Amino acid sequence: MISILISSDLENLKKEIRYALGFVFQSLGYSYNFITDTDQLRPQDILVIYAYSEPTIDDLRALAKRFVTLYIPADIELYDHKAYSPDKLRKNIKEVKLLSPTPVISARVFTYPASNYADQEINAGKFSFDLIGNVFFHLSGMEEKIDSARNEAGFYPESSSAFYKYREIPYVDNLLWLMDSMLREHGKARKQYSIQKMAWPLGQESAVVLTHSVDDLQKWDLGSMVLSIADDIMMILSFSFKQFWHQLTGKIKYVFTNYELNWNFDEFRKLERDAGMRSNFFIAAHNSKEIDYSLDDPDLAEEIKDLVKEGNEIGLLITEDKLNRDEQMTRKQILLHQTKCPDAGCRQLDYLMDHRLMDLHNAINPQYSMSSSLQNNPGYKCGTGMPYNPWISSGKAVYTEIPTVYRDKFLKLNRFKTMGLEDAKHQVRRFLQNASRTHGVFALDFRIASYTDIYYCEKLYAYILALIKSHKSWVCKAGELANWWRKRGRVVVDESEYEFSVFFPDDLENLSLQVNGDVKIVEIDGVAAKIDGNQIRFSNVKAESVAVIRLDHNR
Repeated sequence: MISILISSDLENLKKEIRYALGFVFQSLGYSYNFITDTDQLRPQDILVIYAYSEPTIDDLRALAKRFVTLYIPADIELYDHKAYSPDKLRKNIKEVKLLSPTPVISARVFTYPASNYADQEINAGKFSFDLIGNVFFHLSGMEEKIDSARNEAGFYPESSSAFYKYREIPYVDNLLWLMDSMLREHGKARKQYSIQKMAWPLGQESAVVLTHSVDDLQKWDLGSMVLSIADDIMMILSFSFKQFWHQLTGKIKYVFTNYELNWNFDEFRKLERDAGMRSNFFIAAHNSKEIDYSLDDPDLAEEIKDLVKEGNEIGLLITEDKLNRDEQMTRKQILLHQTKCPDAGCRQLDYLMDHRLMDLHNAINPQYSMSSSLQNNPGYKCGTGMPYNPWISSGKAVYTEIPTVYRDKFLKLNRFKTMGLEDAKHQVRRFLQNASRTHGVFALDFRIASYTDIYYCEKLYAYILALIKSHKSWVCKAGELANWWRKRGRVVVDESEYEFSVFFPDDLENLSLQVNGDVKIVEIDGVAAKIDGNQIRFSNVKAESVAVIRLDHNR
């Protein structure tokens, strides 16, 4: 068990600190608790001290003889947007080498991101910067409060970010890796085992969520066809001949058959069905200037029925026409009535999010949200590919955010030119590898209209599905992931010297544990499980079950 001691002089930041620490240890899969005094420590605990002032060597000697001890220096300015300006933020960013080049915010000068105490009597380590404050800074969207820059739509432009050049790096997840490395290293030195809940149900390297935003179902009408002539000319002049021919054949098909080119539900469903996968479709519940369809359309109602019947999920696509809780709750209920499902997640149209909209999402209590994404490039909006609960005006949000890393929009280099197919394949492959390396989520959004808009979409999407199958990934729906992630977080592991217990408060289909350390799993009582080396896999566990795992120390 990780026992966390927060210095009493940080009491006014306790809620923010606990939020960030909770994200770190829940993501890593360690059970943890907060203590107020070292007398509360138990023999198998790992002590994490978060304080403004570093403990004295004498204090550390007394503690680290009995416990693995890690010290994290607190930087209270990371919790206060008024303490920074954009220039000061840039000056305080230092790049450290972890899994990949990683930016950290620190006024301190240091050579290594973490180190061990030189005293041989002390089995302890310390971080050179405030890892927890850095996590809070990013998950809370602090930079948007520091920098007043806004685009024409009133949102923070990602290109203004001091972290823009790191957008393709999950730098918050790299900080998680650093914490995990320190815990494992010191546990090994002390010959103390530890237990981690693996990130995904069967110990997969990553999770994959396929999604489709349904934002445009009408490709052409007479007016748009006339206006598109100028675009056709520009495509020819920019040598985008494949895209031009693709558009032209679509127009001809529409003129002679009245076939709606953006109605691509069947096309995506077939590719996913052939791959044995299911996905999420985000559909608006109300017609508006941004949405060209209505749930009253019997053809759309039939599509929704078929999607649900095949095991896909339907989420609410939220538009900006009426941003109040009552209106959005009504729309959520309309969608649930249509799908006959007990709950639904949501996505903000075009991923245009700010703190005001996060508060709105929280007010309608969605099953999850998938509204976090960069606008112009693939990558990591808050530096993470892990599920998390956003920090909003009232504190920790009730909903789980699943970041979207890749969108079909990123294939468009400009209005008339599309990235080459091979370059697109390479880009997707790189981000899936990122997810495997950090055990994160690879979530992608191919709009229903993208099947028509991108001339090679069918080839690329088939390639993506085949690539996913070649990886050790959990391919799941967003609601499935969010529910499992919450249940995983509630599983409690309690360690003693020769055994540990696992308490399951919920029914759980699958859970995998990693046993770190030089120990051998001898037997498991209470719950049926499979042993695979230093891993344990539980299946179909009933709520309120307790498993006891006995160990043999290889000393």
